[in-house]
Amino acid sequence: MTIILQVNYRPSSAQAAAPEPKRIESARRIADTVGGLHWKVWIGSQEDGLRGGIYLFSDRASAEAWAEQDLRPRLTEGGGSDILIRYFEVDEALSRITRAPIEPARVAA
Repeated sequence: MTIILQVNYRPSSAQAAAPEPKRIESARRIADTVGGLHWKVWIGSQEDGLRGGIYLFSDRASAEAWAEQDLRPRLTEGGGSDILIRYFEVDEALSRITRAPIEPARVAA
């Protein structure tokens, strides 16, 4: 069953000021190395000072492995706080009706 991983956190000042090339490098690393990941949407709220992501994974084990063994430690070590990690099962039948992008991403060659 596909899983949505929702992550929100309050970045440290260093995390918030990360230059665009470093963020692009991070996005490429995630795309190339995270097992079971179909896609990620990067999110943020200047009003609340929060950042995060919405991820679609092929299964819960892959989502948990990424979130707990890689993501949470990196956010914590970088000074991030108020880390919220939540998992949701995707109702694929209803999601297809409402045109959710739940199919694996197709990467251009």
